[in-house]
Amino acid sequence: MNTLLIFLVMITITAINAIAQEEQAISKKWGAEVNVLWPIFPGNIYKGQITYETWRDKDLAGDVFAGITARPFEFREEEGDFSNYALTFGYRQFVWKGLHAELYQAVGPGFNRNNAIDGKEYTSWDYEVGFLAGYRWEFYTTKESSFYVSTQHGFYYIAAKSNPHPIKNFTGEEPIYVGTLNIGILF
Repeated sequence: MNTLLIFLVMITITAINAIAQEEQAISKKWGAEVNVLWPIFPGNIYKGQITYETWRDKDLAGDVFAGITARPFEFREEEGDFSNYALTFGYRQFVWKGLHAELYQAVGPGFNRNNAIDGKEYTSWDYEVGFLAGYRWEFYTTKESSFYVSTQHGFYYIAAKSNPHPIKNFTGEEPIYVGTLNIGILF
């Protein structure tokens, strides 16, 4: 019920602001966004990034982005205490209005202390790749800025680890489903 209400509110805001966006179609090159879902679900993950529109031709546009992701230490029964931090970067291709696809990469250290199998500490430099698809709804648009909400769905995959730590019942890396809910501003 709450999801349906949120969806209807976002569609209404989009419809109301469509006319304003047509009148104020000044390209806003820079953006900043935060993922408001991950601190809650799955929890303890914080992500923010800066975007830059590299080109535009009507509804078609391309953004590059760079940011950070932080996961402070948390206890995992299969691993022990785990945390990781990453620099993120990638490309977002808009294909129609706010509909887009995104290629994502992240590089950073992962830490495991009090490992659940051998009690040791591990530090590993990890490389993650991903593909997401989603939609961005702009609202409260002025000539100087636009606020937006975007949602994305896709997959991340840990492509490389410099020093993997042992994990109970682990058989190898597999793609992980990812969903995001971002709030941002274009300026």
